[in-house]
Amino acid sequence: MEQASVADCKHQVVAIDGPVASGKTVVGRALATRLGWRLFDTGIMYRAATWQAQRRGVYLDDGETVTDLIRGSEFRLLPSAGSDAPDLDVYVDNVNATPYLRESAVESGVPTVAAIAGVRLLMVQIQQDQATDGCMIVVGRDIGTVVLPDAPVKIFLDASEEVRARRRAAEQNGGTDEASVLKATQRRDARDRSRETSPLIASPDAITLDTSNLTLGQAIDAAEAIIRERIPNLARVPDAAPAGQG
Repeated sequence: MEQASVADCKHQVVAIDGPVASGKTVVGRALATRLGWRLFDTGIMYRAATWQAQRRGVYLDDGETVTDLIRGSEFRLLPSAGSDAPDLDVYVDNVNATPYLRESAVESGVPTVAAIAGVRLLMVQIQQDQATDGCMIVVGRDIGTVVLPDAPVKIFLDASEEVRARRRAAEQNGGTDEASVLKATQRRDARDRSRETSPLIASPDAITLDTSNLTLGQAIDAAEAIIRERIPNLARVPDAAPAGQG
């Protein structure tokens, strides 16, 4: 496929939403690689905000203070250096926070920070700015409903609680039993679906793809078929296109 101009990429964006461990990121990364697009996993923004609050010694339960801190911080998103992967790294006040975003302290604090309305409003603006260049797979929990309500393709990835708990337990290399992971998954689902700001719901015009009984390859193929049906003339990210920033 020939390289396209930045203008060709405009409005070519895919919103993928879904609950925890539904496969959003792994499917999104595979799709971005296949299509020659970028992957924007919006969860890294909330992880970065959590990391910033923790390293600045702010109590995560103090929503107003956390929001003020995030408002005064600079977040930039750049293609991962030295990698052919489609992922983006997030810089906070000129520090690459990406290597720290999977630490257990950040992992445990993300649900609290992500539920802060002020933080979500700030993050949504960054996410919208980042997606303006197009040719991007954007994954999260409120992309089709709040961040990119006009996206030409919206996919809601889902799977049963049991399947998602099994996947998450496998990701943790057997460090946690499946029953405990299932309870944690149910708690996270309840928080995501019941929060006042940007609750986790499928956009009315999203295509729901249940991956409970699909292999990873089958899920990727099914999602790609949806994208190609909705956007017949897919562009690719130009080699020389500048990375967006928030």
